[in-house]
Amino acid sequence: MLVRAAWLLLGLVALPTAAPLRVAPGVKTIQRVRGKVGVTLCESSNYPGGLGNERAQLAKVSSLWPDTTGSVSASLSAQEKLWLTTGRDPRMKVSGLQSEEPSFTRIFTHATWSRYTGRQPLIRWLTISSTWRFSTILYAVAPIAALSSLWAFIIARLPAVLLPRTSPVPMSLMGTALGLLLVFRTNNSYLRLMEARTHWSNIISITRDIGQLLSTALLTDTSLPKPEKARVAAFRCCRYLAAFTWELRNKLTGGEVAEDLSVLRALLPEEEANWIGAQRSRPLQALASLRREVHAQFRNGNLPTHLHRRLEEDIHELNMIVGHCERLFGSPLPPTMCRHIVRCLQIWLFGFPFVLAGTMAPASVAAWVFGTSYAFVGIDEIGVQVEQSFDIIPMTRLCQIVNSNLEECFVNLPPYVLQPKSALND
Repeated sequence: MLVRAAWLLLGLVALPTAAPLRVAPGVKTIQRVRGKVGVTLCESSNYPGGLGNERAQLAKVSSLWPDTTGSVSASLSAQEKLWLTTGRDPRMKVSGLQSEEPSFTRIFTHATWSRYTGRQPLIRWLTISSTWRFSTILYAVAPIAALSSLWAFIIARLPAVLLPRTSPVPMSLMGTALGLLLVFRTNNSYLRLMEARTHWSNIISITRDIGQLLSTALLTDTSLPKPEKARVAAFRCCRYLAAFTWELRNKLTGGEVAEDLSVLRALLPEEEANWIGAQRSRPLQALASLRREVHAQFRNGNLPTHLHRRLEEDIHELNMIVGHCERLFGSPLPPTMCRHIVRCLQIWLFGFPFVLAGTMAPASVAAWVFGTSYAFVGIDEIGVQVEQSFDIIPMTRLCQIVNSNLEECFVNLPPYVLQPKSALND
């Protein structure tokens, strides 16, 4: 007994004095006591709107980029605003901007599908023809097709003695090779688009899963050892999840949007918002804050081990998605291949009028060269428009969906479970 008491005394004397740790803004102190971390109650007054008022703050974030109705005009206006903010021409990629025809730049609904595939084929064809003048492909390709047509008209007007004898066989062989190149390039561009869209679908699913798990564990469980800390942590996690989604959209959009702090300042204390805004990757910092909050609740005993592990796995998946999006954005299809396709098209369009000259009237040659240029160059332009996938994915609308999911998880709890307090300013 004396030996055991001596060892205990030595152990107590050897315990180092716990140094204060750096904490996130809004948290009073963090103290380490015999290996256990205790986080004091957050001063919710530091948070915009106060913790527990998540509905108003999520609505405020949504109002910064209004697209809550899901209507055609609202979705397209949000996408147009993004492009104008970044200094680009929305007529190049925001399909359906003027015609309001179905487009990949917005989320489809039952009404959209009905308009897209539910009409009679003749009506659909006539509608597509009547809205041809609003085509993003026509807008981009028309100058090139017009120059090719002018060149063809000049060649076709030359006297026959000045035209070199040309066989159509080289043009046919080159046209076959061009078709294969264009299909290869376009298919790979669409694979990138589908991968990017899949990542955003996973973001919606994973953030919803995290929100449901945290809401169930921290807001509706009446047997928690520290319910007040759990309630505060739940609302902080809600804001970090919303901030992560919007900041990832801003990062992938670029321009002035990437530097904007309005979303962070609507959700987080000013000091924390400014600090995250100054970091290299804002979405990763929002995930790191979320991970620290989840870990603190695990150490406080508010999260069981299996749930903490599941949440860590979900946060890891979000972390990986950020990396995948950065890879898609930073590594395009090999530009050498794309330049080779363009140069081959130039050679083909240069020689094509020599094959057609003398076989029909100059005006007819010019017309058919215009149509052929529109088809071939248009296929290349489709690959160009699709390759940077995040330009046409409706990320604003997807962020709005995440906001709605978080509101359902943390605010719109059913009446038969414990409701969160409306304010936590005590």
